[in-house]
Amino acid sequence: MPNKISVIHERCTGCSACAKICPVTCIDMVPRPAEDKAKGVKWPKLAIIDENKCIFCGACVTVCNDLGDKAKKPEIFHAIKMEKEIVEGSGPGKDFDPTAYKGVWAYAEVRHGKLQPTIFELLHVGKQLAGGLSEPLSAVIIGKDVTKFAQEIIESGADKVYVFDDPLFENFLDEAYAAALTELIQKEKPNKLLMPASTIGRSFGSRVAIQANTGITADATELSIDPQTRMLHATRPSFGGNLMATILCEKHRPEMATVRPMSFPKAEKQPGRKGEVIPVKFDAAKWGIKAKFKQFVPEESKQVDIASAERIVAGGYGLGKAEGFKLIEELASLINAAVGASRVVVDKGWIPYRHQVGLTGRTVRPKLYIAAGIQGAIQHLAGMSSSEFIVAINKDPQAPIMSLANLAVEGDLYEILPAVIAEIKKLKG
Repeated sequence: MPNKISVIHERCTGCSACAKICPVTCIDMVPRPAEDKAKGVKWPKLAIIDENKCIFCGACVTVCNDLGDKAKKPEIFHAIKMEKEIVEGSGPGKDFDPTAYKGVWAYAEVRHGKLQPTIFELLHVGKQLAGGLSEPLSAVIIGKDVTKFAQEIIESGADKVYVFDDPLFENFLDEAYAAALTELIQKEKPNKLLMPASTIGRSFGSRVAIQANTGITADATELSIDPQTRMLHATRPSFGGNLMATILCEKHRPEMATVRPMSFPKAEKQPGRKGEVIPVKFDAAKWGIKAKFKQFVPEESKQVDIASAERIVAGGYGLGKAEGFKLIEELASLINAAVGASRVVVDKGWIPYRHQVGLTGRTVRPKLYIAAGIQGAIQHLAGMSSSEFIVAINKDPQAPIMSLANLAVEGDLYEILPAVIAEIKKLKG
């Protein structure tokens, strides 16, 4: 059955409240037809809905029903009738009714037995979304021996924690993790689902979306709830960071998004906070899991990852040459910092992409960010402006990053950095 929406002529007062609240302006107020007047309907205007433009969000139904409840006149209002489509396929879209989906979920990633800090960022923004919807905030954790992390997640804001604790999940497997999360979604029907835009989150998040018959926004940096439609507005950089696109998932639930790490602060912990821990069983045989874990080979790089670094030393085009990064790396090594870079030097091949900071690279939130020879294009600033303390070294006092910095040093980086390195070595003896 396709989506249908119609106005009951005898109940419509022509008040235009539905037209004003419609997010896609698909409702017009028109003169009432003669046949209505012949039936004794006294209201001069009538709401007409264009089904081709309607997204069936239900905002008009809600406002009309609310007016009817307040008016306490049973013969008017409650004038809009909406029938939702039945979507063929698996997952929550099968019998789609947005009001049947409740709660904001955040996925808690465990990697090699360690809880990843991305969950605390997701809980921070998830709490804001859940508050806007007046719905509970929950977390889902998958792994082996992971029940021990549940209380920490509750203390960081989750009302419930769904726990898949099974030897099957000791090592990450796309197929198994996606099947487990999909099965839980189909059973519990969450409204929104946030996942980290990490290697693991990116890897199986899209598989979950397909199996759950819904949509997913990748690499979101901003999230909000539309108060009228109650839909998730997920914003992400597009076209190399030159455009910010807001993505909507209108007709399927849960609305999913992978969230770029470091885009939000971490949730504050409330020691002793109470919540519900819900163990979840999973039957792998039911899903016919074929993938098997064979071996994990870690990257041999000794450099600190910029995504989780508390200190970053970043170099830009002002270095003048690829060899300039030897200075950046030396300083970073002395203060146990990660090495960052601007997009232009990555594009030139001076340093690998994994070091790139910015909208088209990694978003970072260190305690100390040292930028040497970086002008500060808007895409770069968007990726590091949340750093607690920023030091900028640049010949150009008008460079955008100089006005953002807590400490702006005007001068030649090839004079300043060697002096700083020498002083640190003296202090270290």
